[in-house]
Amino acid sequence: MKYWKIYSVACISLLLLSCSKAPTQALRIGINAWPGYEYLTLAQQLGYYKDEGLNVKLIPFQTLADGRRAFEKGQFDVMAGTLMEFYTARDVKGVEPVVFMVADFSNGGDMLLAHKSITNVAALKGKKIGLEGGSIDVLTAANALASAQLTFKDVSLISLPQPNNIKALLAGEIDAAQTYPPFATQALADPNIVRLFDTSQTPGAIIDILFTRDDVVKERAADLAKVTRAFARAVQYQESNYDDAISRMAQREELSNADFIDALSGLKMVSQQEQITYLSAEGKLAPLLKATHIALTDIGVIEGPACDNRCFTDIAIK
Repeated sequence: MKYWKIYSVACISLLLLSCSKAPTQALRIGINAWPGYEYLTLAQQLGYYKDEGLNVKLIPFQTLADGRRAFEKGQFDVMAGTLMEFYTARDVKGVEPVVFMVADFSNGGDMLLAHKSITNVAALKGKKIGLEGGSIDVLTAANALASAQLTFKDVSLISLPQPNNIKALLAGEIDAAQTYPPFATQALADPNIVRLFDTSQTPGAIIDILFTRDDVVKERAADLAKVTRAFARAVQYQESNYDDAISRMAQREELSNADFIDALSGLKMVSQQEQITYLSAEGKLAPLLKATHIALTDIGVIEGPACDNRCFTDIAIK
């Protein structure tokens, strides 16, 4: 009888274990080298995802185009990118991306660099410009050329991953390069390289976002909210522990603290409180989506229809 009771207790325990909910799968976030995204890694280092009860796996990628392709294949649940990657992914059948957070907007961080013999954007006519095809470089370069009434038809475009883009610029293989930190930092250290144009001349036009798929929004809305809270805590940590935060993030970007601070100066972080000003139905994101769609359609990058309010959600910040 004694053994029967032990056997019964064991069976009940096994039954309860088998009925219990399986551990939630890690939320996979794809991240590239950009100062504004480093708060995702800072949040992980400081244990903020664990504080939220969330298992996050950060997956680095070298280029935005690589990240977008991985997102399209379902290798990430969330991608840190721009409206360029968002729209390009949306052009793929079966991929329904949804923006759930605005990280920052570029305010000088994206820039067009050239050899010092080229004194202005207009002088690029007929010249070779390196950029990362299929990434935000296309849109920022188009904006830069437009400032001098030029289009891509007036220049020769060379598609290169960012590390190779800078190598080609420094080697004199191309005349100019559309780039951003930390890659731009290396180029600007050369006295023969100058900045012709940057996003401070088109403030607020280029935003950096976190986007996911519509099925993830439906199934893991609470986890997306946890990511936004952890991200906001990391930004706040920098405010009260500036030196430590900068040192941690600079190290991962392989920059000196001074260079990382300089890179951060080219963007404006969007606080947790400001998210609603972008993600509400009447917020800033809707017109930005429309304007970006017009620009990308005009240069033949995308073919799909413009986005509406279904392309973003405030569910993670309610």
